[in-house]
Amino acid sequence: LARLNFIWKGFINMPSVAKFVIKAYPVSGSFEYLTEDLPDSIQVGGRISPHTVWDYVEKIKASGTKEICVVRFTPVTEEDQISYALLFAYFSSRKRYGVVANNMKQVKDLYLIPLGSSDKVPHHLVPFDGPG
Repeated sequence: LARLNFIWKGFINMPSVAKFVIKAYPVSGSFEYLTEDLPDSIQVGGRISPHTVWDYVEKIKASGTKEICVVRFTPVTEEDQISYALLFAYFSSRKRYGVVANNMKQVKDLYLIPLGSSDKVPHHLVPFDGPG
Protein backbone atom coordinates (compact mmCIF):
# COMPACT_ATOMS: atom_id res chain seq x y z
CA LEU A 1 0.00 0.00 0.00
CA ALA A 2 2.98 2.30 0.45
CA ARG A 3 3.07 2.96 -3.31
CA LEU A 4 -0.64 3.88 -3.49
CA ASN A 5 -2.42 7.04 -2.42
CA PHE A 6 -5.52 6.52 -0.34
CA ILE A 7 -8.77 7.75 -1.89
CA TRP A 8 -10.70 8.34 1.34
CA LYS A 9 -10.11 8.65 5.07
CA GLY A 10 -12.78 8.60 7.74
CA PHE A 11 -14.53 6.52 10.35
CA ILE A 12 -16.20 3.15 10.15
CA ASN A 13 -18.78 2.83 12.88
CA MET A 14 -20.86 -0.19 13.87
CA PRO A 15 -22.52 0.67 17.17
CA SER A 16 -21.82 -1.82 19.98
CA VAL A 17 -19.05 -3.46 17.90
CA ALA A 18 -16.37 -0.95 16.83
CA LYS A 19 -15.58 2.55 15.65
CA PHE A 20 -12.21 3.46 14.17
CA VAL A 21 -10.37 5.59 11.63
CA ILE A 22 -9.69 3.94 8.31
CA LYS A 23 -8.20 4.71 4.92
CA ALA A 24 -9.55 3.34 1.65
CA TYR A 25 -7.15 2.34 -1.12
CA PRO A 26 -8.16 1.66 -4.74
CA VAL A 27 -8.21 -1.94 -5.94
CA SER A 28 -10.52 -2.19 -8.95
CA GLY A 29 -13.01 -0.08 -10.87
CA SER A 30 -13.78 3.63 -11.07
CA PHE A 31 -13.63 5.55 -7.79
CA GLU A 32 -14.83 9.00 -8.84
CA TYR A 33 -18.40 8.60 -7.52
CA LEU A 34 -17.25 6.73 -4.45
CA THR A 35 -14.85 9.45 -3.33
CA GLU A 36 -17.56 12.08 -3.94
CA ASP A 37 -20.24 10.12 -2.06
CA LEU A 38 -18.47 8.69 0.97
CA PRO A 39 -19.30 10.63 4.14
CA ASP A 40 -16.87 11.37 6.96
CA SER A 41 -18.26 8.38 8.84
CA ILE A 42 -19.44 5.12 7.29
CA GLN A 43 -22.28 3.68 9.36
CA VAL A 44 -22.57 -0.11 9.29
CA GLY A 45 -26.28 -0.85 9.55
CA GLY A 46 -26.25 -4.62 9.73
CA ARG A 47 -25.20 -7.95 8.30
CA ILE A 48 -26.01 -9.77 5.10
CA SER A 49 -25.32 -13.29 3.88
CA PRO A 50 -22.56 -13.70 1.29
CA HIS A 51 -24.96 -15.66 -0.94
CA THR A 52 -27.33 -12.67 -1.13
CA VAL A 53 -24.47 -10.31 -1.98
CA TRP A 54 -23.06 -12.53 -4.74
CA ASP A 55 -26.49 -13.09 -6.31
CA TYR A 56 -26.93 -9.31 -6.41
CA VAL A 57 -23.42 -8.71 -7.80
CA GLU A 58 -24.02 -11.25 -10.59
CA LYS A 59 -27.26 -9.48 -11.55
CA ILE A 60 -25.47 -6.12 -11.64
CA LYS A 61 -22.67 -7.51 -13.79
CA ALA A 62 -25.18 -9.10 -16.17
CA SER A 63 -27.13 -5.85 -16.57
CA GLY A 64 -24.05 -3.96 -17.76
CA THR A 65 -25.56 -0.67 -16.59
CA LYS A 66 -23.84 -0.35 -13.22
CA GLU A 67 -20.21 -0.23 -12.15
CA ILE A 68 -18.61 -2.24 -9.38
CA CYS A 69 -15.58 -0.92 -7.57
CA VAL A 70 -13.44 -2.59 -4.92
CA VAL A 71 -11.45 -0.81 -2.22
CA ARG A 72 -9.24 -2.05 0.55
CA PHE A 73 -9.76 -0.56 3.98
CA THR A 74 -6.74 -0.25 6.27
CA PRO A 75 -6.77 1.04 9.85
CA VAL A 76 -4.69 4.15 10.52
CA THR A 77 -3.20 3.57 13.99
CA GLU A 78 -2.41 0.60 16.23
CA GLU A 79 -5.47 1.42 18.32
CA ASP A 80 -7.58 1.46 15.14
CA GLN A 81 -6.06 -1.93 14.25
CA ILE A 82 -7.58 -3.44 17.41
CA SER A 83 -11.07 -2.14 16.58
CA TYR A 84 -10.60 -3.21 12.95
CA ALA A 85 -9.78 -6.74 14.14
CA LEU A 86 -12.89 -6.75 16.35
CA LEU A 87 -15.13 -5.82 13.43
CA PHE A 88 -13.38 -8.38 11.19
CA ALA A 89 -13.88 -11.10 13.83
CA TYR A 90 -17.51 -10.08 14.28
CA PHE A 91 -18.34 -10.59 10.60
CA SER A 92 -16.08 -13.61 10.10
CA SER A 93 -17.46 -15.55 13.08
CA ARG A 94 -21.01 -15.00 11.82
CA LYS A 95 -20.11 -15.73 8.19
CA ARG A 96 -21.69 -12.44 7.18
CA TYR A 97 -20.74 -9.25 5.36
CA GLY A 98 -21.43 -5.71 6.55
CA VAL A 99 -24.06 -3.50 4.96
CA VAL A 100 -23.36 0.23 4.93
CA ALA A 101 -26.43 2.19 6.00
CA ASN A 102 -25.50 5.69 4.75
CA ASN A 103 -27.72 7.01 1.98
CA MET A 104 -25.48 8.12 -0.85
CA LYS A 105 -26.34 9.92 -4.07
CA GLN A 106 -24.36 8.00 -6.67
CA VAL A 107 -23.30 4.82 -4.85
CA LYS A 108 -26.25 2.49 -4.49
CA ASP A 109 -24.83 -0.26 -2.27
CA LEU A 110 -21.68 -0.70 -0.22
CA TYR A 111 -20.67 -3.95 1.48
CA LEU A 112 -17.82 -4.71 3.86
CA ILE A 113 -16.38 -8.11 2.99
CA PRO A 114 -13.99 -9.56 5.57
CA LEU A 115 -11.06 -11.24 3.81
CA GLY A 116 -8.23 -12.74 5.83
CA SER A 117 -4.64 -12.47 4.64
CA SER A 118 -4.76 -16.03 3.27
CA ASP A 119 -8.30 -15.81 1.82
CA LYS A 120 -8.74 -15.72 -1.93
CA VAL A 121 -10.56 -12.80 -3.50
CA PRO A 122 -14.10 -13.94 -4.36
CA HIS A 123 -14.26 -14.89 -8.04
CA HIS A 124 -17.22 -12.51 -8.52
CA LEU A 125 -14.84 -9.55 -8.14
CA VAL A 126 -12.04 -10.59 -10.46
CA PRO A 127 -10.42 -9.84 -12.80
CA PHE A 128 -9.37 -6.55 -11.24
CA ASP A 129 -9.41 -3.41 -13.35
CA GLY A 130 -7.08 -1.15 -11.39
CA PRO A 131 -4.02 -1.28 -9.16
CA GLY A 132 -5.11 -4.60 -7.60
